[in-house]
Amino acid sequence: MSILSMHHIANLVRNLVAGLRLAIFLPVSRLAFRIDLVQLLLLLAVSAAIDMGVDWARFGADGYFSWFGLGNEFFGAGLLLVTAALLALAFGQTNLAIAIPVVVLAAFPVLQIVRIVPQLVGSAAPRSEMFLRTFDWVMIAWVIAMTVRSVAVALDPVGRGRWWRALAGGLALSAPIWFSSAIAPNDTWWAVPSADNGADPRYPNPASEPVFAAQQRLLDDALSNLADERPGATDLYFVAFAGDGREDVFRKDVEAAQKVMDERWGTDGRSIALINNPRTLLEVPEATVTNLRETLNEIGGTIDVEQDIVMVYLASHGSRDHVLEVALPPLELAPLTAPVLRGLLDAAGIKWRIVVISACYSGGFIDALKDDYTLVLTASETDRASFGCGNESDSTYFGEALFQRGLAHAASILEAFDAAKARVAEREKAAGLKPPSNPQIYVGPAMTEKLKELDRGNSALRSGRTV
Repeated sequence: MSILSMHHIANLVRNLVAGLRLAIFLPVSRLAFRIDLVQLLLLLAVSAAIDMGVDWARFGADGYFSWFGLGNEFFGAGLLLVTAALLALAFGQTNLAIAIPVVVLAAFPVLQIVRIVPQLVGSAAPRSEMFLRTFDWVMIAWVIAMTVRSVAVALDPVGRGRWWRALAGGLALSAPIWFSSAIAPNDTWWAVPSADNGADPRYPNPASEPVFAAQQRLLDDALSNLADERPGATDLYFVAFAGDGREDVFRKDVEAAQKVMDERWGTDGRSIALINNPRTLLEVPEATVTNLRETLNEIGGTIDVEQDIVMVYLASHGSRDHVLEVALPPLELAPLTAPVLRGLLDAAGIKWRIVVISACYSGGFIDALKDDYTLVLTASETDRASFGCGNESDSTYFGEALFQRGLAHAASILEAFDAAKARVAEREKAAGLKPPSNPQIYVGPAMTEKLKELDRGNSALRSGRTV
């Protein structure tokens, strides 16, 4: 049995080597392949294993294993076998029913790996829309050329019209590129929770009773642990709000921002994060309009209204009509608009305000929020998208630039914004993203002098830490 197994493994390796030569257009003949039912099953298993590995590389860190990926494998294998059987009947060569699938599957691994390279490199390399479209068309051309060559290799070497039959067979095998997405399963071996699949099965359901009970306690504890304001000092309070729980980037973004503010701007003990994310349901208060209202009311009752400043950082998806997404499936949560945010700040009695918004079209929030005592920083103009969202991203472009690059090092908030704007423009240009988001700023007349007071206090804080 072991000798037989080693024989099959040796033949599998031989097929994969021959398939690689075929895929990269090196000389190869049918005699280089070992064609039988065992090899067909082994190559199907190799194909499934590669797909599983590719899906893990794309989603494994943030996703969960799903057996639904098996549906894609069965569909693809079935389509390949049926097409090969039809070609065998059409060409009068019954052996093609197994030969074509074996040759195609032997050649396919290199394409399976190469086709997802742009997704794996992520933000590590510039990726313009033109590059992605060109890459897709190159891959399609490669698949067609590879399937045509596979049929040519599988066909009997004698007979007229061999290459015409190879062309017809290759086009038949590659035809599913254009129609299979409409009828095939669209599930991967590793899945990431989204708005379509509801709660993440790895974590408690947001609508479950344990989560409801924990959430009330978490908010009460977070608010009661806020430090009191210091008489005679300008204290900065920080509130972070990660609105859309369907993408992990917003959680990462506000956590990184809170860390910078606590360590570099003295908000340790005076900061609170509200986060919509499946993994933090039992650890952090949810980002809802109600929780934001209670948080701002608590801070408004704690601060010296004439002296202290409150910074609110909102990270989420934004719409063209200037609405911030507030989502945590399967809960139905109220979205956040600029007038609502302005109303929450007014009702809390917070005078000195810094509002930072990392979202598409966030420039549309400025008009509703601006007054003499407010600073507003947004990731984009009113009619522009911003960038950096997605489960594969560690932070939004603007959030990374303002907090992790700007406020982590700059001596003033306005200096940090200038550095962030330049950083965002540089990243967008390198990635070929157009039109540029063009982050916006509004500084209220009275806030200009107040910021100088905050910057002086922060400078003294940093100097004290280096003594």
